[in-house]
Amino acid sequence: MTPSTKPVTRLSSAYVRDRGLRPLVITIIGSLVEVRAKGLRQVETMDIAAIYSFALKSRMAREKAEKKAARKAKRGAR
Repeated sequence: MTPSTKPVTRLSSAYVRDRGLRPLVITIIGSLVEVRAKGLRQVETMDIAAIYSFALKSRMAREKAEKKAARKAKRGAR
């Protein structure tokens, strides 16, 4: 794969409510992702490794909650 050396900006299909309904503008710069609502200047910057780590933690927490709910349902069926 080609490494990300130049900034690449794209308009996403995701919308947020920030001073109206606005699409998100995503910019990838090396290992950083910048996200902002179209037409606004406020930028949120995140490290790609941190995004991946957050996604893993979220998935593990969701799976743990699903297992707990399944065990609780199984106990209630007895």
